Amino acid sequence: MITFAALAGLGTCAVLGLVYVRFVMGVPGTVHVLERQLTKQDAVPAIQDEAGEAKIRESRFLAAYESMNYYAAPGPLPEVVCLVAKYPYDDQYNYWEACNSLGDGRDILVEVQDPDDRTVVFVPDQFDHLPLERDGWVTLHRNLLIQPLDGAKRPTQPLTHVAGY
Repeated sequence: MITFAALAGLGTCAVLGLVYVRFVMGVPGTVHVLERQLTKQDAVPAIQDEAGEAKIRESRFLAAYESMNYYAAPGPLPEVVCLVAKYPYDDQYNYWEACNSLGDGRDILVEVQDPDDRTVVFVPDQFDHLPLERDGWVTLHRNLLIQPLDGAKRPTQPLTHVAGY
């Protein structure tokens, strides 16, 4: 009887430990695309706003969707990452940026509306895309999802793929 109680207690502790690790304990987020070597495609054709947080000269191209180009960029601190989007216009304010700290890898980093009122989310590498994809979201890149407008053409695969990511 004592042996059974000890095994039941150990089993319960193991199950509770797994539940804690899986659902409660944070998973450090990463954005590995920022670690790859820069290419010509990574250059954001925009004038950097000195008041902005994103280091757009260190950006990495993620994807293009309709008339927008999306980039990941490091922020002002090591644990901050930014989403930068390039408008199709040629004026001084032809891009926007949104930054957030890398927290739990299961959480959305940035959620914004693009100029056409589509919702765009920037996510860490560890983010589970499946729930959003089931709701009609499109994965443009491992770190970028978009919710197309109703009736919009929905690609069946990512529009732009960067080798290795």
